[in-house]
Amino acid sequence: MNQIISAIIVDDETQSRVVIRSLLGRFSTEVQIVGEAEDVETALSLIKAKQPQLVFLDIQMPKGDGFHLLKQFDRIPFEVIFVTSYDKYAINAIKFSALDYLLKPIEVNDLKEAVSKALKTISRKQSTNIQVVNLLRNLESEDSITHKIAVQAGEQVKLINTATIVYIESDGSYCNIYTQENDRFVTSKYLKDFEDYFGPESGFVRIHRGILINVQQIKSYNKGEPCVIEMCNGKNFEVARRKKHEVLEKLKR
Repeated sequence: MNQIISAIIVDDETQSRVVIRSLLGRFSTEVQIVGEAEDVETALSLIKAKQPQLVFLDIQMPKGDGFHLLKQFDRIPFEVIFVTSYDKYAINAIKFSALDYLLKPIEVNDLKEAVSKALKTISRKQSTNIQVVNLLRNLESEDSITHKIAVQAGEQVKLINTATIVYIESDGSYCNIYTQENDRFVTSKYLKDFEDYFGPESGFVRIHRGILINVQQIKSYNKGEPCVIEMCNGKNFEVARRKKHEVLEKLKR
């Protein structure tokens, strides 16, 4: 017998809610819709009353966006599938936080895949709470210097201010984050995930295949060959020849 999970739809557009409900009825019968809301206030009351396991959450709404709803909870008691029109910054942040989203107009295969992931997470009694925390912290400001990255540290969730990151080192399917306090944190992301998230205008730059540095944490460097950089924590790195110009340009900003 298939697992049945309860869900609500939060979207200010009536037609969007109708489409989601209809598609779920046809293609994802494991999801039982127990309510709908068109704004944050109604959604908050509905969640408290129905305690759904899954929320389809529109990002752009006139009376407070979907992220504002999530900030009302100390711990997110449900899984989230974001629903949005194209918003490059929000989508990048959602992807970086390893959360699922559906882009309007919704494609059936995307819906099936997102629901399947949510079902697996719920059945394993896991939680994406750390990813949601990460997302909300990253969305507080568009300036990556003030962003915080949420990582698991034992039984706690540690929020790392990205300005304190000295460098990030690739380690297979993981990355090690090193901070100016000489702490090391392990996260299940690729270096490319960080590179894409910070973007070309940030103070982070990949100096060779396995290292992404924060140029604000450079103590000294030389312009010769090889180009060697000393970080504030005493770590030295040789910059790949093809990356030298990019690194020096970052230092001029």
